Amino acid sequence: MGGSGKDSATEMSFALHSAARLLRRNFDRRARDHGLSDARWQVLWHLTREQGLKQTALAGRLEMAPISLARLLDKLQGEGLVERRPDPEDRRCFRIYPTDRAQPAMALLGDLAEETRSHALDGFTAAEIGQLQTLLGRLRKNLVGEEIECD
Repeated sequence: MGGSGKDSATEMSFALHSAARLLRRNFDRRARDHGLSDARWQVLWHLTREQGLKQTALAGRLEMAPISLARLLDKLQGEGLVERRPDPEDRRCFRIYPTDRAQPAMALLGDLAEETRSHALDGFTAAEIGQLQTLLGRLRKNLVGEEIECD
C-alpha cells in the first residue's frame, strides 16, 4: 500500500475501533438503565445465542478469567437466572443454560440491541447496510483466519 493508502487504512482501523467501542458503550448504557451490568448482560447474551456452552468456552468468548466467570455464574445461579448442568461427555465440565426466569432479561437484551442498532444505522439505506455487512464479514473472516493460524 502506498503512503495515502496506508494513511486511509490507518484511519479506517481507528474509525472501526472507535465505532465498535461506541456501539458497545451505547448498549452498555441502555442495559445499565435496566439493572444489567456489562458482565451480566454479556453472559445472558451469549447464552441467548448458544445455550449449553461449556463454562470454559463461555469464559473464552467473554475474554474473562475462568475464576471471574465462575463467581459471576455463582451470582446468576443464586438469582435463578442460569443453571450449570454436568457435561454428559466430560464429568469435569459444566454446561451453562439460562433458566425460564432469565427469559424476560434475554428478551429485553434483544430489544436493547435492536434499539442500539437502529440508532447506530440511522440514515443508512438498506443497500448501505448490506454493503457494510458484507465488508465487515470479509474483514472478520480475514481476522478469524489469522486467529486460527496462530493457535
